[in-house]
Amino acid sequence: MRSSVVALLFCAAVLAACGTSSEAPPRQSLSADEIETALVGNTLVRLMGGAFFSWEYTGVHAADGTMVGRVRGPSEVERVPGTWEVTEDDLYCRTWSNNWGDGRRGCFRVSRAGEELIFEHVSGTSGGQRRYAYQWHAGVPEDF
Repeated sequence: MRSSVVALLFCAAVLAACGTSSEAPPRQSLSADEIETALVGNTLVRLMGGAFFSWEYTGVHAADGTMVGRVRGPSEVERVPGTWEVTEDDLYCRTWSNNWGDGRRGCFRVSRAGEELIFEHVSGTSGGQRRYAYQWHAGVPEDF
């Protein structure tokens, strides 16, 4: 009986070691060129909320320095234009045309971890959070 328990524990340990790793991919800070390449013509998506209320943010950046953010909530959709740029010191800066971020410019350091882009607030308005994590998707959805 004891040898069966030992064998069972050994097998469980081996299976656990063979399982997929839950380690996150390493984060890499992006240069100005890398930020532009990641953003232009591609899509950022962020899901928020819980069981009773949720919303989805989708953002698209154009090469001319314009952008559009779309928020889908349970009962409405809001589309907001804005402008964006990348500075010489590798900061992403954006200004929304409405009250997002109080309608003021905010700048962020951008890093990438796999298919996730992370925006860490550096200066100006943060828009309510110090850190934003978005899923990066190649291209722009047809329904955008």
